[in-house]
Amino acid sequence: MNTEVFRKYIDMINEAQELGAAIDDNWFKTGSFQTFKKANPIKYVTADKAGTVETLEGPVQYDIGHKIITGPKGEQYPVTPEKFASFYDDNGDGTATPKKIMKVAKLADHDGVLHTSWGDLQYTAGNDFIVRHGPGDYGAVKKDIFAQTYDMSHANG
Repeated sequence: MNTEVFRKYIDMINEAQELGAAIDDNWFKTGSFQTFKKANPIKYVTADKAGTVETLEGPVQYDIGHKIITGPKGEQYPVTPEKFASFYDDNGDGTATPKKIMKVAKLADHDGVLHTSWGDLQYTAGNDFIVRHGPGDYGAVKKDIFAQTYDMSHANG
């Protein structure tokens, strides 16, 4: 590989890393909209041992007591007991209903990885919504799943 090609390759990697790091609270200042999860009950189980679940965005580890939620397309993802209690009303039958909590969302405008407390979530431009749950707290949701599970009445375009 010649030096010029190698330099372009390194520049591309650096640019991709800079874009991936661009998701912060300021990123939501333009092109975002207010949303909340629809009150569609979700199914869950409580983990009786630690493990890893393969989410749509990549593998995520969980601990005993975490809730493993099954989404509308059969996808699974873990949630800490504390987050589960703050985001859902437990129906007592292995289902829970999302609480109406206002959030901010924006369709990803670049490919990248969100580094979260529960794992690294990959997202792609035009295919994933980035949801801001709170300051510095983000998640990635596939576009089709977002349309099924979040209110889009304030979406742009």
